[in-house]
Amino acid sequence: MKIGLGFLAALLVFAVYACGTTSRTDAKSQPHDTIEPLKPLTGDEIRYLAFQVFEGAPNPEIPFDNALAYTPKAAIAKMVHDIVTTIGETGGPKTRLAFMLGPIGFDHTDAQARQIIDDGFAIALAENIAVGFHLDDAMFWSKRSDLIANPQNVEWTDFDGTPATGLKLDWAHTPPRMVFNAPEIHAEVTRRARDVIGSHIAAHVENLRSLGKVDLFAGVIAGWETHMGQDTGADDRVGFHALANRGFGPGKPPADVIGEIASIVNEFINLWTDGLAAGGLDGAHIYTHVAFLPRARFNEMHTPPGLTYETVLDVAPSSQRPATAFTTIGRPGFSTYPVAGVFDQIQRELERHNTPWWASVEGTNIIPGNPPGSSGMTMENYLAKSFNNGAALVTLFGWGIGGDFMPDNPFRTTTQGAKALATYRAFLKQ
Repeated sequence: MKIGLGFLAALLVFAVYACGTTSRTDAKSQPHDTIEPLKPLTGDEIRYLAFQVFEGAPNPEIPFDNALAYTPKAAIAKMVHDIVTTIGETGGPKTRLAFMLGPIGFDHTDAQARQIIDDGFAIALAENIAVGFHLDDAMFWSKRSDLIANPQNVEWTDFDGTPATGLKLDWAHTPPRMVFNAPEIHAEVTRRARDVIGSHIAAHVENLRSLGKVDLFAGVIAGWETHMGQDTGADDRVGFHALANRGFGPGKPPADVIGEIASIVNEFINLWTDGLAAGGLDGAHIYTHVAFLPRARFNEMHTPPGLTYETVLDVAPSSQRPATAFTTIGRPGFSTYPVAGVFDQIQRELERHNTPWWASVEGTNIIPGNPPGSSGMTMENYLAKSFNNGAALVTLFGWGIGGDFMPDNPFRTTTQGAKALATYRAFLKQ
């Protein structure tokens, strides 16, 4: 497996939706969202402050690339212990410190997926903090030769049936996009979500309940910026195989190609959340994960005349319209790097869907591609944009990332800065 040193450099441009690949500004703009302090928490809902701990490589400080492997429990436990001892607070009546373990992807065997879950709950009980799990729903599946060798499971770049070659991402190398509505993919997602992941997590949750510690489960994130995306070879959108499965073709294209593809993506996300629930998980502990190019950010970009926001929104790598995050079962989750307008747009979308509880499932107080401090916010201001506005879970990226190879990684220094640590401690006393 290719060790992810390229991933470390790519953290500077992580989450493509933040800066865009169609065009870029001079990266000096500040968020349009208002600055606010954290407010005291109200209500009975426990709020989880989680830190992403990466599965997929031998060392969680050096994230995966190309394919996922099992990360030894001892390496995970070491990083989690560092989080606990460095912060020094694990939660009060309304809060819990948590770690989010993942991605758990198709590259992991059933046995490895269950082992990751076992490791997570064991570490949570040993450290007396909460654990959650972050699933890769579709990107890393190169080890599944039983699936990827079947042409019916591989996407096309056009209605002529040209096979995709690789998913276009700025932070990792992945195989071609799988066909979200292929019968074999549909069956395997259902089996994995229900019989391997959902049921195994549910059994551990019941054990926590018997111990009077059910609050040590922070939830499961069903996806990793779920989107259709672009192909590396064609440098253009994919999804035509899934469209063909819906009865479309060269002589019968959809009236709205991107809208139809967004519908396919949402159907796929629902497949995962439904499967996890069928395995025994409460929908209140299931979150989705969608990233999107904010409209305010698009308005700042130097785009060609006539190129609309709607055209770019679902076509840019890693971006998918925010409405796809809403499912029949579960809660919506979003990447929330503090670029212009992202929080305001999330709030408007939540209001259109009856203002459910939601999650910031990926982010930290940095604008990708910009130096630390470029957001114009403190970590308290950043967390307030979520916790003050109905988020039950915030997952921060960056803890320990880079190790000795890149000790000054901006994601790491932002997430582990002295003022950020003080903010976490104050929040976790509530």
